Parts: sequence; structure tokens; C-alpha cells
Amino acid sequence: MKNNGLSGSVMVTAASSPDVWSAMKTYLPSVVKPKKKDELVQGIQTFWETLTAEKCGKFINHVHRVLPHMILNPGGPTQF
Repeated sequence: MKNNGLSGSVMVTAASSPDVWSAMKTYLPSVVKPKKKDELVQGIQTFWETLTAEKCGKFINHVHRVLPHMILNPGGPTQF
């Protein structure tokens, strides 16, 4: 990114959590409803700015509930 001059425009984001990405996927069409690229970019930035430690804690707690089910059903669907 530095080699292409993009390092100043990259947002700092949370770790790659499927729950976080799912929440953003729900947030964008239901709250932001972007019709243009700049609206989408602004919506993504707003989502990251509203991602609090409390919300991240809920995602982490959810992972702890899901993991045992994933282990018991390797590769198969779970109830989550």
C-alpha cells in the first residue's frame, strides 16, 4: 500500500471477525442505503467509528458459544 501511495487512506479496522463483517453487511443496506461509492465509503467509515469495545465484546462472547458447536460438527452447519 505504501508503494502505491495508499497508506494514508487506509482505515484502521478490527481484526478479521466474521461477526463484525456480518454486522457491517447488515448495517450498510439497512441504515446507510448507499447509492454511490462515496456514500458506501462514508457508511463503512461510520460503521467502524461506532464499533465500541462493548460491541466487540459481544462478538467475542459469541465466538466462545459457537466454537464448541463447530468442533462437535466439523465442517458441517451449526445452529448459529
